[in-house]
Amino acid sequence: MAESIYSQGTKVWFEDKESGWIPGEVSFCSLLAQEDGTVELTFVNQRKKEITMKATLEDIARNSMKDTKQSLPPLCNAPEYDQVNDLTQLPYLNEPSILHVIRNRYSTHKQLYTYSGIVLVAINPFTEVQIYGQDVIQMYAGAAGKKRDEIDLDPHLFTIAEEAYRAMQRDSRDQTIIVSGESGAGKTESAKYIMRYMASMKSDVSNLIHEEAASSVEHQVLATNPILEAFGNAKTSRNDNSSRFGKYIQILFDSNSTIVGARIRTYLLERSRISFQQRSERNYHIFYQLCQGVASLPDSERAEFGLDGLDSDLTDGKEFRYLSSSSSSFKIENVDDAANFSATRQALSIVGIDSGKQLSIFRLLAGILHLGNIDIQHRRDTKDAIIDHKSDIALGKAMELLGISAEDFARCTTKKVIDARGEKYESARTVDQAVGVRDGVAKFIYDSVFDWLVRRINESLGEGSVVEGEEDEDRTYEKSSRKGQRERTFIAVLDIYGFEHFQTNSFEQFCINYANEKLQQQFISHVFKLEQAEYALESIDWTTIDFSDNQPCIDLIEGRLGILALLDEESRLATGTDDSFIEKLNSQLKSPSSQHKGIFKDHLHGNEAFTIAHYAGDVSYNIDGFLEKNRGTVPDEHRDLLMGSTNAFLREVVEVGSNVGIDNHATSNVHHSSKAVSGRKPTQCSIFKSSLFTLTEALKQTSVHYIRCIKPNEDKTPWMFDGGLVAAQLRACGVLETIRITSEGYPTRWKYEEFVDRYGKSPTYR
Repeated sequence: MAESIYSQGTKVWFEDKESGWIPGEVSFCSLLAQEDGTVELTFVNQRKKEITMKATLEDIARNSMKDTKQSLPPLCNAPEYDQVNDLTQLPYLNEPSILHVIRNRYSTHKQLYTYSGIVLVAINPFTEVQIYGQDVIQMYAGAAGKKRDEIDLDPHLFTIAEEAYRAMQRDSRDQTIIVSGESGAGKTESAKYIMRYMASMKSDVSNLIHEEAASSVEHQVLATNPILEAFGNAKTSRNDNSSRFGKYIQILFDSNSTIVGARIRTYLLERSRISFQQRSERNYHIFYQLCQGVASLPDSERAEFGLDGLDSDLTDGKEFRYLSSSSSSFKIENVDDAANFSATRQALSIVGIDSGKQLSIFRLLAGILHLGNIDIQHRRDTKDAIIDHKSDIALGKAMELLGISAEDFARCTTKKVIDARGEKYESARTVDQAVGVRDGVAKFIYDSVFDWLVRRINESLGEGSVVEGEEDEDRTYEKSSRKGQRERTFIAVLDIYGFEHFQTNSFEQFCINYANEKLQQQFISHVFKLEQAEYALESIDWTTIDFSDNQPCIDLIEGRLGILALLDEESRLATGTDDSFIEKLNSQLKSPSSQHKGIFKDHLHGNEAFTIAHYAGDVSYNIDGFLEKNRGTVPDEHRDLLMGSTNAFLREVVEVGSNVGIDNHATSNVHHSSKAVSGRKPTQCSIFKSSLFTLTEALKQTSVHYIRCIKPNEDKTPWMFDGGLVAAQLRACGVLETIRITSEGYPTRWKYEEFVDRYGKSPTYR
């Protein structure tokens, strides 16, 4: 046994801090077992280091997939498997062999995609690659109905898109493609190319008018990308085009598999980015597009916006606080904001937002920029805030654009109204409080504009508005008569923020990572269920694996006395503060008897932050601003000012934002039911929790396909592969878990012909 597996010259893997894994080989293997029943093995790794180990014959036979203190080094596969398309075809399924194949395909052969069973692993190239053109689309569409191993095509995003399309046709069932991965892994681009593929699909219809209508819808579907990117994407420290919201885009098909419409659901737009960005980051793209593209606007509009002359001089964003808080470069290398502004305007026109409405949008955006420049000082010898409404130029310009009295806004911002048993009186705000209110108004207006855009896009794509009060918001819609078609099925693309772990993590990262926990749980359950169903189909003598999942972390976050419940409780107290919130967390969740021990961890600054052991690693969250962001509201007096504005478009978007809810993006019926149950305005995290529940329930009703995007290095360098970084992502996102359960059932996956070819002619095995 020992000689047949770990004989002299056998290639193995050793764990390595620099590269993740490095190769080695057996240099000596004893022929006889020692007195203690073990066999002595000597290895030499790539760095010429000699390692001697003892193992039982049982250890050798088991050959566990990952190196632990109780196991021998994992075995290497033969060189002919270095370019395998599907990782489950590897004779030895172990982490280093998987990493080696992905590295070889990416760095050496410039192959971005590799199958891992039902999962497609996608590596970000950090450069343009010419593999997404119409000719490539036709190649993969031409392989319709064939299995992967029956076509001579490399793994690709389009394979997954084609499989989803054909499965929808064959089974008449809704499909979802989940695109996941860390920030900067390439999720947004992947989702964009999948949508392009879907929009290129044509059915054989003879009605020319019908074909032209379908083509128009496809054109509009593609036009949503530049709009959502402009208003929802921003430069972060890890990604120049990071989605700062989640989106679930359903492309609707009729009984002839022709596109008849689409609808978009969005989740948790990162509102805090409006007033503050981390170092080396930017605000939302649309602000820079507007400043750089203002030259294309009529002279009268340029003067009205207060942006006149900035198109040639603005280089660092210092003119506006909201564009300069990060001290980063105003421009992104190889990105033309002025050209992108033209593309955004063209896309807005395609989805039915005319030039007049576009100028109304830009007027509000300019107003937001000027809001940030309002000068808030404190009175002499006091901490009370004061705004000089007569001489503050930024205040005057902002209020002119927003259609609000400068004097009224200054008063409401520096004074708060307190209702004490029916009697109302004013109390002075501090400078910090007044700044928080000013920024809160800017965030609310922008969020409302974003909600309005999503609603208008959905109406343009033929789906009308959600019928409020209906139980199933994803299936009940007022159909547009101009399309003349009702959907039969849909293919959805879920592009949601990846797991985030920055130097400073706040409320937004907490919500983002909570969403990733929910999707990770769905992934594990779905994949493991499918895999074990295959074993049952093959009549394998199989004991169902009770695999560990991330339920303890989800319980910590959303349990009855979990973080969300405690956050909401504290947010609804008039005396609640970030400090009282962290005290409550520590007292409730840190006790020795707590069921969350090991998940809710101690932090060096326990009164300023808390740490959660997520499936993808430990993350510490700074509690500064948690309650304010969770409340997510503007004072009633400011809301009244906005609703009383002389700017009709501002009133329209604020009404939409108020109806949709603070983060949208939960359904209308969830929003209203939350009010009905609690009697209070729903908090941002409660709406987000409800929207995630709706999303996960919707996913259960569809056939799901998975694309796991991987970031190959932190420097965004083309074709550079950091083995340790990639291995960590493969572990975190569940790819290795998928391989692990696969190895339990089919540790060696050879076709019968391959098995006979290898062993049938050898006298040793006859």
